[in-house]
Amino acid sequence: MRDSIAQLEPLSSGGAYLNFPGFFEEGEELLRASYGHANYERLVALKNAYDPTNLFRLNGNIRPSV
Repeated sequence: MRDSIAQLEPLSSGGAYLNFPGFFEEGEELLRASYGHANYERLVALKNAYDPTNLFRLNGNIRPSV
């Protein structure tokens, strides 16, 4: 399956759906691709402001940079 995904990747826009992303094996890169790199930085800023202790972390977690 991983080989098939790798072969199809050049045909992709680079985004991903987060309704079932697998097991987040790709880590932060999957989240950056899903939200878009510019949007991801904005989400980190929001996380820093509203959840700096990372209480809400059991989902596809955007880690605060604080």
